[in-house]
Amino acid sequence: MDLIRHKLAVALLGAMCSSAIYAADSTEQQQIQELRQELDALKAWVAQQKAALENQTVATPAVTLVPAAPQIEQSKPTTLKSKAGAEVNLYGFIRADAAYQFEGGTGIFNRINKIALDNDPENPNKRATEKRFDSTATATRIGLDFKAPVQDHDVNGKIEIDFRGGASNDTVRIRHAYVSVDNWLLGQTTSTFLSTETLPELLDFNGVLGGGVFRTPMVRYSDSLNANTQYMLGLEKSSSDNEYPTLAAKLTHQFEDGKGFVNIRGMAQEVRARTDEKDYTDFGWGVGVGLKYKPIAKLNLTANYAHAVGDDKYFLYNLDNSIPEANDIDLVEFDAVSAGATYQFTPKIRSTLGYGALFYDENVVKGNDNLQQGWLNVMYNPFKPVTFGVEYIYGERETLDNKSGTDSRLEFMAKYDF
Repeated sequence: MDLIRHKLAVALLGAMCSSAIYAADSTEQQQIQELRQELDALKAWVAQQKAALENQTVATPAVTLVPAAPQIEQSKPTTLKSKAGAEVNLYGFIRADAAYQFEGGTGIFNRINKIALDNDPENPNKRATEKRFDSTATATRIGLDFKAPVQDHDVNGKIEIDFRGGASNDTVRIRHAYVSVDNWLLGQTTSTFLSTETLPELLDFNGVLGGGVFRTPMVRYSDSLNANTQYMLGLEKSSSDNEYPTLAAKLTHQFEDGKGFVNIRGMAQEVRARTDEKDYTDFGWGVGVGLKYKPIAKLNLTANYAHAVGDDKYFLYNLDNSIPEANDIDLVEFDAVSAGATYQFTPKIRSTLGYGALFYDENVVKGNDNLQQGWLNVMYNPFKPVTFGVEYIYGERETLDNKSGTDSRLEFMAKYDF
């Protein structure tokens, strides 16, 4: 009986173990199945997200899944600062000039109004102006531009000097010195009545016959009428004998095609002749027009015309502005013209053919009747900061008493811009 009970107990225990093992196997299988389902769902979600990212990358190329390379900070150009915090720009050039004069004046650079006259008994030293060599470095120039850190206002300044001052043209002189606040300029700069921007290119430092570079103290207002038209109005100092400042104006219009511009100019001034007994006054005036035009890519054309009465400052190589008489003055009247063509043969070589003249009216009773001059130059830029130039100038001077003189010079220049 005991044996039977023992066998039944063993059989029951075996059945219970089998059931437990079977139950455990069933639970594990179920968990494995659930894990597989979750893994399949995760794979499907990853595939879905990958497809979405690929579509976003195609639509917006700026988005990238590749990690960006580390950025290297670029060095910024050094800007000079003044003590007050203004930005400072240094500019200028070092220039060396030489000239061989076949005949003409008594020094380097243009002196067309004073060249020696042929067969003139008052000038026995004409031979001193012939077959001479001159050279100088006094045309070297240095300038500083300033821009002040002022909010809501455009505040700028300029100082520029060269070394052509004094009686011997060899000392420091101020060319420009002014401050500008928004539309207003106060200080010394080129006269509003002049148009240096439409003068033909000339190697000779003294400047173009028929043009002017007169720099004078002034107060000037500038503004725009529209996108292509600007104007200037200025009160300027002219002759020291004059009691009142000169009124000068300029209107400049840019062509729509961007090929150039045209300007018209005017000035009005009191002309005063002071004598020991009395001051004589008259009304002086002037009008002018200038043109710069580029008909083709390599050709620049310039032209200027002006008529002036009673001027001895604005135009180069002019004589006295008035002729005192017994009870009055007679103002000198003249026409000034210049024209030129500059052709850019290569990016490094350009050449200018130019002409300039002054023609005096019949009311002149002394001095020159007319001055005329032509020139041809070639400028060569082997690399950006360096320019070499050569120029030949031929000119004639005729006086009212039918005397004449010839100006014939070959000039050379080397310049380094900085």
